Amino acid sequence: MSGVRQAHPLGPLVFRLEARRPVVARLWAAAVALGCLALLGLSRWLEPDPRGLGTHEQLGGWQCVVPLVTGYPCPTCGMTTAFAHTVRGQWGAAFHAQPAGLVLCLAVMAAAGLALGVLASGKTWHLNWYRVSPAWVPLAVLGLLLLGWGYKIAAGLLDGSLPVAPGL
Repeated sequence: MSGVRQAHPLGPLVFRLEARRPVVARLWAAAVALGCLALLGLSRWLEPDPRGLGTHEQLGGWQCVVPLVTGYPCPTCGMTTAFAHTVRGQWGAAFHAQPAGLVLCLAVMAAAGLALGVLASGKTWHLNWYRVSPAWVPLAVLGLLLLGWGYKIAAGLLDGSLPVAPGL
């Protein structure tokens, strides 16, 4: 049968349902939306560091020790810078700063939108855990971080920005 879409035997991957306790669902959605929007607002407030890392220092944090000691970035180097670029629509600069940061910032934007949708409609989103093993979620995040880290090192070696400046 061409043109007829067959349903997956385990059901849809993502689906929406009316919340059993709409007030509680809306409160959780408000909390998630507020947290996501606060993070995105903070990212917009920060000025991306042109080095591709160190933007977090504007919040009073200290300079990351890993690049100082090893000359290579840590797995999360450039994450804050990537968020600051992403909220400005500078996706290329965000990817170069930290690809995982770009993806995570887009995920935060999507989560904010979904939470606002739950807040407005009272319908909650559900992931079909029969089709997605919960063990894959942390593995996917870890894989994303490792791929972003590998890209950051490779790009730095290719463009000459690594080693950063080993302190020892």
